[in-house]
Amino acid sequence: GARLARSGQSAASGPPEAILVLAGGVDRDGAPHCTVSERLRAAAKASKSYGGLPIVLNGGGTTWKPRYVDLNGYAIPEAALMARELATTAGVSYAQLYPEGFSDDTIGNAFFARTMHTDLRPEWRRLLVITSHFQMARTRAIYRWIFGLEPAPAGGSYSLTFEAVDDSCLDAHVLEMRRAKELESLRKFEQGALARMKRLAEVHEFIFRHHSGYNAEGVLSKKPLDSKLADTY
Repeated sequence: GARLARSGQSAASGPPEAILVLAGGVDRDGAPHCTVSERLRAAAKASKSYGGLPIVLNGGGTTWKPRYVDLNGYAIPEAALMARELATTAGVSYAQLYPEGFSDDTIGNAFFARTMHTDLRPEWRRLLVITSHFQMARTRAIYRWIFGLEPAPAGGSYSLTFEAVDDSCLDAHVLEMRRAKELESLRKFEQGALARMKRLAEVHEFIFRHHSGYNAEGVLSKKPLDSKLADTY
């Protein structure tokens, strides 16, 4: 079942006004991984239960492997592939779907969801963030941090709710590897300088100057992960 945990981000209460569902990888045919399909089902259900909420499809790909390329040679962001699955399998209208196809990691997911989408929509302040159980602890820490950065957007500060969905479709050994990697990444984030940044501009500077997933030098020198773990991204 879903686990919900409300952040202390804002005093605002009430139902969510928009949903953010994290990307998490696609196969060689461009179909979202089973864990992402679980997230999408939860997003469709939540959207419908609240009268057709907008859904931000949050992620373009991963730094660990190249993006899916279609038959015409175009690299397609995961957000668009997620939108296709929601439209074709859950009957969600494309009019409800807002792709964020630039980000390649969880910090980028949160930063670009906020700066590309939610900051621009004052009516989207109560947000439901959906991802898998194995990724939830780090997702919660990063999204609370990013969505609490100053300056607060027009329309007031954010109130975040989190829903963790089942991840048991993963191979048990692979799931253990992902959990271990998430714990290590969360520890590094919490102990590092990044989590102490207070302003969006500081994080913008970090992302485009110092983050190898986004700065020019890093983007020009990517190398794929060569292990069984890569199949889960």
